[in-house]
Amino acid sequence: MNKLTLSALSLALALAMAGCQAESPAETQADVSEARAEANADVRDAQADARETVSDANADLNDASAKGNETFDDANAEAIEDTAQARHDVAIAKADGNLKVAKEVCDGLPVNDRDACNASAEAEYEMAKAAAHAELDAADAEAERIKR
Repeated sequence: MNKLTLSALSLALALAMAGCQAESPAETQADVSEARAEANADVRDAQADARETVSDANADLNDASAKGNETFDDANAEAIEDTAQARHDVAIAKADGNLKVAKEVCDGLPVNDRDACNASAEAEYEMAKAAAHAELDAADAEAERIKR
């Protein structure tokens, strides 16, 4: 069984077992705090990676600028793509973290309210992912325009 299937199965089992009763407010707060801390760490890591990627792209751009227009255009297009990918990665890390936090909050709600809460969290997550993908696609299109 691959890791994804095993992880999904484990998550489903854990959620099914946890769904039997609402967590206490203290448990919910602890889970939310832990999810926030993990999300913040993931975002910090993604931002650090993004800064490094953008720095490398700028260095490549400066090198290409010294070599001429065609090389500069290619480097500029690549810098746009790299920067967009870095921003995309940060946006996805934020969306993932927000989803984790929201699900922890939902777990602390009465059983009758959990489904609506989780559905709302998933919808916000999907919207954030779609926005990140749209920004990446727009940047890729701009890079292609520059390459021509």
